[in-house]
Amino acid sequence: MLRLRLRSSLLSVSCCCVAITSATASPRVYPPYCTAPSAVRLVGTNGGVPDRVAGEFQIVIRDFVNNPTPGASVVIDLSGTPDVVLCADQADPNALTSCPGHSVLKFTDGLGQVTFTLLGSSTGASDPPATGLPARIFANGVLVREISVSTFDLDGASGVGATDLSIWLTDFGSDAYHQRSDFDASGGDGANDLSEWLTMFGAGGSTQSCGASCP
Repeated sequence: MLRLRLRSSLLSVSCCCVAITSATASPRVYPPYCTAPSAVRLVGTNGGVPDRVAGEFQIVIRDFVNNPTPGASVVIDLSGTPDVVLCADQADPNALTSCPGHSVLKFTDGLGQVTFTLLGSSTGASDPPATGLPARIFANGVLVREISVSTFDLDGASGVGATDLSIWLTDFGSDAYHQRSDFDASGGDGANDLSEWLTMFGAGGSTQSCGASCP
């Protein structure tokens, strides 16, 4: 009887330890508690300075108990986008661009936060109709969110200008959805997207394209 009681007590202690370990060994990245945009817009520069007004967005990485995760590697992966290119130089000393990976990496600060302004464009070439959410956000290798990507500079030359408007009108008139031209991330190309582009153009934003684009 004494032996049974001892075995029962030891089992109870063991189960308690497992429960405590499971509760405290939280992953450093828990997507449901992370904050990330559902859509991002690639922009150009003005005098070599990223157009943050039109393109800046913030990501916050948190763990399983909703605490911020400092020092997390956050990657914006555009490898699935058919007609979007990144600038080889993101004009950000804290950003690491991988042209082969079609991605940009930065690290979160002490509050688990990181801010991006992605520089890039479309090639202006035959953009196939979008079939899903081609871009992804990873943190420490964990998929945080899938996102849509648009770009005001649709031809990748001379900043935002008349040729870009012509390409947008072609996308709009094709009767097919083109994610690169969906600036409001509504899932369709329409009047509000045209308004967004005209606002950008009228404000004189993104006047310069990439000095060199990733191949």
